[in-house]
Amino acid sequence: MKVDSQLKKFIVESIIHKLWLIGIALMLFCMGATAQTLRRQMNISRMGIPPGNYSGITWLGDDRFAVVSDKDSTDGFYLFRVDINLDKGKIRHVSYNRVSSGSRSVPKLDIEGICYVPGNDGGTLFLSNEADQRIREFSMDGQPTGRELHVPDLFSTENIARNNGFEALTYNHTTRRFWTANEAALKRDIDSDPLMVHLQSFGEDLQPDGHYLYRLDPPRKAHKPSTKFYANGLPAIIAMDDGSLIIMERFLYSPSKILGSIVENKLYRVSHEALLAATETPTQPVAKQLITSFRTHIRIGQINYANYEGMCLGPKLHDGRQTILLINDSQNRMSKYMIRLKDYLKLIILDK
Repeated sequence: MKVDSQLKKFIVESIIHKLWLIGIALMLFCMGATAQTLRRQMNISRMGIPPGNYSGITWLGDDRFAVVSDKDSTDGFYLFRVDINLDKGKIRHVSYNRVSSGSRSVPKLDIEGICYVPGNDGGTLFLSNEADQRIREFSMDGQPTGRELHVPDLFSTENIARNNGFEALTYNHTTRRFWTANEAALKRDIDSDPLMVHLQSFGEDLQPDGHYLYRLDPPRKAHKPSTKFYANGLPAIIAMDDGSLIIMERFLYSPSKILGSIVENKLYRVSHEALLAATETPTQPVAKQLITSFRTHIRIGQINYANYEGMCLGPKLHDGRQTILLINDSQNRMSKYMIRLKDYLKLIILDK
């Protein structure tokens, strides 16, 4: 009887200990994935911002940002002024100006990414064109300078799967490096490793200087014949001063009747050390650490659907925390079944 009592006590204590360990593990996981501050997305459609297919954003300093739309008739850009309360970390207001030469520098356009390179003359902007997989430089008045990044043949239109080319583009003035990536698997990788994408860096001389493998998370849902819109890929990168990268992964799923649509965004950090380690094992993808994630939906009782494609750093708050700004592509505020999508900005505050 005494043995049974001791055994029972041991089992109960073991169960309690295991539950405690599980609780600690869950707490640590949640802290690692959700320790950042995510502000509610702001509907800039109410602020006089025109409907667009906003696909890229870059910070110019102070409250100024440059934005591109992937279905514009010209290869210009928008200048946004985003008034952020630097005490509370909230967006107060957004205004814009259109900058364009009124023409195209190339016959086909699908401008997806944009980055700012500071300079004594006010700096320049580089724009990535997914239609021809080239990344060209423009002056701040919208004129092409004639310079461009020397993109390796790996990323040529012949090697890119349709609509899965250059979405991401970033530049860091401290490290003096550009970064881009194909959005989803190259044609050569589709069968062997469909979640593999390729990170590519460039130096100030515009020449390629680093290539790294990156593996996406598996999609939440399978692509079915009844699916209307579907995407799983890498639409944006931020290059940080310490040599690390913040990478956005985006999963988008919309059934034919729209209800039940979901977009899931995850932000991962790839440390400078992980990039250095990857140079020693170039056939292995870089290690990544989840920063935060969030979802938007179209479902009964909740319509906040937003396809975030653009991401950049913003100003630091007065308490020293770094802001990140995201912009979504509403497909020109697409409308169906009395549901109209909206253009949003979303602010994320890095708490650590």
